[in-house]
Amino acid sequence: MKKTLKEHRAIQQLSQQELADRSGISLRTIQRLEKNASTGSAYVIRTLCSTLKIEIEDLFIESEKNTKEEEDMIPGRPASFIDDTSAKNKYSIYLKYINFSTLTSLIFPFLGLIISPVFYLLYKKKLTENTDRQAALKILSFQILWAAFTLALLIFTPLIDYLFLHVSEIEEIPLFMWVYLILLFFHLLSTLLTAIRLNRGNRLLPLVPNIL
Repeated sequence: MKKTLKEHRAIQQLSQQELADRSGISLRTIQRLEKNASTGSAYVIRTLCSTLKIEIEDLFIESEKNTKEEEDMIPGRPASFIDDTSAKNKYSIYLKYINFSTLTSLIFPFLGLIISPVFYLLYKKKLTENTDRQAALKILSFQILWAAFTLALLIFTPLIDYLFLHVSEIEEIPLFMWVYLILLFFHLLSTLLTAIRLNRGNRLLPLVPNIL
């Protein structure tokens, strides 16, 4: 039989703060869920269920806002279930500022390693939701990995060209400059795609590991 989040938490003798600490979900989000003021995103629901060691189908969340949605749902699908195809995260607007701060790398290759963390520290307190904080760290991780990869290629490309390819002997523009321009284009494209995902509430940089 399905139980509410509060009932599952009480069974396991956890306070709201203890559940927040264990799950990484903010206390405010848990309080809103238990007051039926929010149904929660797919990430929040999955994380809480994993922390409580229960199935998603065992969790019941009722809200006046989703009464119409429950009537339109496919028969047999639990009212509390939110899948990745329908749920959208509502990211903080401050993530957009952090994301576009990475474009400073287009001015100087490693400037983004300074500017982006500064923007993150500037807006860190405003990122109250765990999903926002994780997204911000994903953006910073991409910046660090891109800078490290770029540095490695700028060092080794001239050596490889000198030993094996000899492209610079034919072309007026050195090979490492072409490689660098390609990397800049990739960075710009990734930043714009991240901005689109932020607007749509989709998962950010799914192929980039979070190294922070």
